[in-house]
Amino acid sequence: MGKQDNHRTKSRIRKYIRQGGERARQSNLRSSREQVVYFYFLIIFILVSIYLDRNSALPYLSECVPANTGWVAETGEAVSLSELPAGILDLSKDVSDQSFHGESLCLKSVDTLFDVYADGQCIYSYHPTIPRRLGASYGMYVHTIPIPENTDTLMLHLEPVFHSAPAALDDVVIENGAQYMRNLFRKNLLAFWRSTVILLIGIFFLAVGIFGRILMKTAGLDFISFGLLCVLIGFTGYNDTLLLQVLTGHPSLIRVITYVCLIFLPYPALSFFASATGNSHSKLISTALVLSLGNFAVQVFLTYRGISDYYYLVYISHVFIVLVFLAVTYFLIRAIRAHTMHKELFQSLVVGISACAVGVGLDLIRYYMSQSYGSSGYTRFGVLIFTLLMGFYLFHEQTRALKLKQEEDKALISEITTAFAKVIDMKDSYTKGHSFRVAEYTSLLARELGCDDETVERYYRIALLHDVGKIGIPKSVLNKPGKLTDAEYDVIKSHTTKGYDVLKDIKIMPDLATGAQSHHERPDGLGYPNHLKGDEIPRVAQIIAVADCFDAMYSNRPYRKRMNFERAVSIIRDASGSQLTPDVVDAFLRLVEKGEFRDPNDSGDGSMENIENIRKGEP
Repeated sequence: MGKQDNHRTKSRIRKYIRQGGERARQSNLRSSREQVVYFYFLIIFILVSIYLDRNSALPYLSECVPANTGWVAETGEAVSLSELPAGILDLSKDVSDQSFHGESLCLKSVDTLFDVYADGQCIYSYHPTIPRRLGASYGMYVHTIPIPENTDTLMLHLEPVFHSAPAALDDVVIENGAQYMRNLFRKNLLAFWRSTVILLIGIFFLAVGIFGRILMKTAGLDFISFGLLCVLIGFTGYNDTLLLQVLTGHPSLIRVITYVCLIFLPYPALSFFASATGNSHSKLISTALVLSLGNFAVQVFLTYRGISDYYYLVYISHVFIVLVFLAVTYFLIRAIRAHTMHKELFQSLVVGISACAVGVGLDLIRYYMSQSYGSSGYTRFGVLIFTLLMGFYLFHEQTRALKLKQEEDKALISEITTAFAKVIDMKDSYTKGHSFRVAEYTSLLARELGCDDETVERYYRIALLHDVGKIGIPKSVLNKPGKLTDAEYDVIKSHTTKGYDVLKDIKIMPDLATGAQSHHERPDGLGYPNHLKGDEIPRVAQIIAVADCFDAMYSNRPYRKRMNFERAVSIIRDASGSQLTPDVVDAFLRLVEKGEFRDPNDSGDGSMENIENIRKGEP
């Protein structure tokens, strides 16, 4: 077979492979569309069900009575629980016109110690013992206090933890306790999941930063700092929901952890933005680290010694966060002037930071207009927008970096396999072009067997090096035109193990060595080197074996003509189940019927004799 014939055969094979690849892509696209439609049916069913059943929920029969007003101080002055004066207070409320059947006095308390009396008898006391290391405050907590039947008067003794601040009770109602907690969880569910999303984004990018350092370096961003930043922000968001306080029963601990998260926020925030703007080596980063750790040490020491408390010292953390915001603005301006940022990254940063700033502004306006405690919902929403934008960008960068690395690995594998194949053909002058033809035939068979594009390409590369072990075979044996002796045949057979030893340590493609080691194994177990049987033989080796045998018979050698095409096909058909894997042979025969494998210039001639070296296993 001349060079022109080889070129024509390869062109036909590549055309078939491309057609097969297009069919596979169309099939995958059709499958994707079907799955999307399938998913839409599920979503439509759920949405329609929710709409139809929107009014079918059974209402809870317990009455919810607001109890913020109607309280009277010892002086006889009417007092609202939402606007309490500073200092210790004793308040009473006439409830003789109400009947109690399982109802409770339900409320949220903020840094307030208190006792509840029903007709002069203490029915509830909240004076938690807080470890010295956690400071004086317990933060926020939820209470449901059952009211005895026939109660005429409720009394409250209120004592703020911090005497400079008034006692703080919020959302005070008389209601069934279980229903109150249910409503509490329902109201805070959105905020809880918002914080959870931010936290999960942080954990994801922490994992990427820790276990994917190559990707982190390729993207040029500090994934670990971004992940830590999201974790800290996500946890501080939990504090406002009160769910962790209720679930853990340790509100003081949740409060302190929230303060500590604020203390540690400046360093990862500045570190991330520095990496995003090309200022990773700025001295401001190390300064932020030192200041954050110093702030932490000072606050822990002063709180533990009783000199101050996290409650008063939180403003230091706020100042540091503002300074970090100014430093980030400085980094952004420098990056804009130096053109050191990707356009997509710059847009994500600007939109995200703007969302956070707008959220903070709205919460401040809402706080000063309504004096609502813990009103940071807009800020949390702005932070969520920021983390989602950055998460999408970083995920895109990670995917791009991974794709780039895969392409580089593929290029490297292609160069390695092609170079080795040329070396093999240079060593074995009698079978020049054999490695490339076997690789083409292997990819053709793999496509016919339903393999995807990636698998077909991988099998092609593996087949290119199936005879790499022949580099270690003496030329006197390798290029012997006549019949091999038993000793020479043993030397030839060693090319499988030699090839495996050469390729086994190539990490970027671990299965590259399987074709070299196992392409002479047989389904009946009479092959070599490991006498594998049936499905024990790697799939790629099963395919290479058919391609190898066909090319060995249907290619010209200096010392003999190629075998007659029909004769070669007949031998392969007869070897099905013994020397060759049946379904691979079936795929080969189907391709033969489609006109593949036959040389376009084949006039029907060729040897009708068996080739001794074929039976010996040496192509």
